[in-house]
Amino acid sequence: MSTRANIKFQDCDDIIHLDRSHDGFPENVLQDIKVVVELCRLRWSGSELGQLVSAFLGYHFNKDSRIQRYEPCVGYETAGDESYCYYVVWNSKKAEYEYGLIENINDN
Repeated sequence: MSTRANIKFQDCDDIIHLDRSHDGFPENVLQDIKVVVELCRLRWSGSELGQLVSAFLGYHFNKDSRIQRYEPCVGYETAGDESYCYYVVWNSKKAEYEYGLIENINDN
């Protein structure tokens, strides 16, 4: 069985969900988030949520793989069978993105 994950990207106005259909363990996903958040730090004057998500998808795109690690959730927020849910949220007071694990669904 695959270890699915969902990432909820959010700023004050918008929410974008991405799905990872396999290997969604914290040691994989949190590192993937960290790399892109650090890469994009101080790049924009505000949250620029769409730009961050675009950078995230582009950074993790593998031209040699038919199935990508991450894909947008189109028409739904979560698939419903995730093992882990993560967040990336804009902190307007600090003017930076914060991220982490929302929950390990397997522990519930």
